[in-house]
Amino acid sequence: MVRQQRRWHVLVIILLGSLLMLPVMTARATPAVDARFFDYYHQHQGIRILGYPLTELVEVNGYAAQYFEKGRIEDHRHEVTDPRWAFMYGRLSAELMERDPQGMVNNTSITYADLAYAHRAELRIPAPTGFRGGTTPSRSGMFVPYDAQLRPASGYIVPLYFWTYINRNDLFPGGWLHDVGLPMTDAFQVETYKNGERRDITMQAFERAVLTYDPRNPREWQVERGNIGADAVRTSPTNGQPIISSIEIPRPNEQVTLPIHLLARLGTPGEQVVATLRWQDGTEVSNTYTLLAGEDGRGLLIDNLDWVNLLQPPQPATQPATITIRNTAGVVLAQQSVVVLSADDPNTQEITLYWTVSGAPTVQPQQRRIVRTERVGTAALEELLWGPPAISQVGYGTALPTPIEVLSYSGRQPDWGPRVRLLRLTIENGIATADFSREIQAYGGGSARVQAIRDQVTQTLLQFPTITEVRIAVDGQTEGVLQP
Repeated sequence: MVRQQRRWHVLVIILLGSLLMLPVMTARATPAVDARFFDYYHQHQGIRILGYPLTELVEVNGYAAQYFEKGRIEDHRHEVTDPRWAFMYGRLSAELMERDPQGMVNNTSITYADLAYAHRAELRIPAPTGFRGGTTPSRSGMFVPYDAQLRPASGYIVPLYFWTYINRNDLFPGGWLHDVGLPMTDAFQVETYKNGERRDITMQAFERAVLTYDPRNPREWQVERGNIGADAVRTSPTNGQPIISSIEIPRPNEQVTLPIHLLARLGTPGEQVVATLRWQDGTEVSNTYTLLAGEDGRGLLIDNLDWVNLLQPPQPATQPATITIRNTAGVVLAQQSVVVLSADDPNTQEITLYWTVSGAPTVQPQQRRIVRTERVGTAALEELLWGPPAISQVGYGTALPTPIEVLSYSGRQPDWGPRVRLLRLTIENGIATADFSREIQAYGGGSARVQAIRDQVTQTLLQFPTITEVRIAVDGQTEGVLQP
């Protein structure tokens, strides 16, 4: 070790793509960078810092994550307010020392057991006399105590070339402690051969990276990160638990407004889950739901995500956001990236929906803002099908069949879905024909309910000046539908 002025003489065979090779941009059949990490990856030299993605989105320790050649990036946006800490690199060095001690570090002769040996407390350097915490310069670099709060403790010397590298804000916006972690060994020298030529390099393990220094590389690439993400994927028995794309609505990166409509197949029927919408600026709204029994037997979430019991809810500006669905243990079941448009965004427009209200003789209006569209009549009916606010001062309700009614209806057919859908809306000579899927038959009968369904649909469409008359069809048929 550096403290003992000892060199490790190791013959290291560097394979193609190893930590000493410069990245080569070639066509590769690899997974895509997940949408939630895409901007961060490209803003902070992702090819250099992480390399190519090795997996799709996975769940690790309750976080949505993705493995890359040089590390694992995790989505922590739901638990931090500082946007610089929204994403975190996994503690792969520490994990691999414990999980795979005999594994080779990035195809070298160094094992993770070697790193674990070098990490022993008795090999750490005592804190300098008078040291009160933080970091402090030494003759050979920067002394860093092995303590998460950088309190006085024994630790390691980080050479200046590594120290300069990990303090680059363009690469590590969360700061070195957050993005790279504490050093776990002293720096040590390795004798290696590259393209048949002997070279001496320096290696040092940190919690979230293994760094190498080769003074004969081009200046910009003298410090590199080892491919420990590849080691983690190779040695993990599960490579993380895949997060299946179980959120069907909304689509990835779709522009949405509140309330956000959710359709997700996950968990088990009767299980409680929490859906959280987190804007990029840290604003959050969460709702709790009980999963229905879907038509395929899986848990099913069909509902709206919105502010509840707030007369003046926050109004974040238009920005990206993430929907995360967790079970009561906090395990991530699904995630989806969206763009939430603010109420004053010019790409939104106001419509009026009509709901039933207990004791009221006629349906009652409610204004709602939606994403601007030329097919505004279709959009209005689709909003109507998603139902009224869960809680309102007026007590809005709907006569249209809900998912619970559709799924439990005694006359349900094998090919029915879990909800009523609008198949098409046609307007001809002022006559609008709204054609609904057969699930609308789950209303169960009754003249009052039939009239309320017709009133909701008719009044919602008559707000548009091009419509003077409304007809309702079911699966293309207009005769004999919605009978009392």
